[in-house]
Amino acid sequence: MTIAPAILLLVMTLAAGVAAGLLFLQRARRPWLVTAHLVLALGATAAVALLLATNPRGEGGPPGLVPLVMLTVSLAAGWSAGRIARRRRPGATLLLAGHAVLGVAGFLVFLAWARNL
Repeated sequence: MTIAPAILLLVMTLAAGVAAGLLFLQRARRPWLVTAHLVLALGATAAVALLLATNPRGEGGPPGLVPLVMLTVSLAAGWSAGRIARRRRPGATLLLAGHAVLGVAGFLVFLAWARNL
């Protein structure tokens, strides 16, 4: 598998996340955009896992697992933040901020790892 599909899915996920985040800050809700962000994030994480599993040079190892773990934890945090917010529990906004920071960091770490393939 080439790197391009994973990068494309990650960029699309990031763009949908930025749009959803800006709408969240404006107190506007677009459920379809959040759903699109979630579906893209699932696809991007799967693409990164597939790239890691099918790396022809065999350099997946621990360095390659770092972006995958970061993206997976970010995905879980984003999904959990939505669930927590529906129950009106405190901490959802902080979890959402952590999700955003970890997602962007995971994307950047993936780019750094993929550069060496």
